Amino acid sequence: MDKGIIIWMVFIGVIAVMLLVSRRIKSEINESGIETDAVVSRITDDGTLGDVDFDVYVRYRTEDGTEIEGILSNPRDNLEEGQQVRIKYHPKYKNNARLI
Repeated sequence: MDKGIIIWMVFIGVIAVMLLVSRRIKSEINESGIETDAVVSRITDDGTLGDVDFDVYVRYRTEDGTEIEGILSNPRDNLEEGQQVRIKYHPKYKNNARLI
């Protein structure tokens, strides 16, 4: 079999696994996540001049009192540093939060 085809098959397999894991985390947060208040702690731009790619981080306390800085998996464009937001997180995935 051609090496190029094998590389593409592996690449597609890795992407599929990443999508499945991401979907599973999202589903678990939506179904059994814990709601809390958070503050937008920082916004970073990982993109280039032609490609804007923002990461929005929030700081919040978990049920056990641990302070976490996690990334929002569903940020909006109008968020600003210092802004209070309502989020959901899952105890297994504390660093991955979703806006409510």
